[in-house]
Amino acid sequence: MLTAETNVEELLNLIESYGLLPNDALLAIAALKHGISIIATFDEDFKRVTWLRVIP
Repeated sequence: MLTAETNVEELLNLIESYGLLPNDALLAIAALKHGISIIATFDEDFKRVTWLRVIP
């Protein structure tokens, strides 16, 4: 779900830059906007996002 703070260009840029699926891009944007830098996931795609540290 896009919020007022997230625009389509920002979402598309993240999808293209990091090769993310749309839902993963939304999660990455939400993490960035809320100052979250560590996530627990088995999804290897998030390892490409420079501002996220992934822990399994």
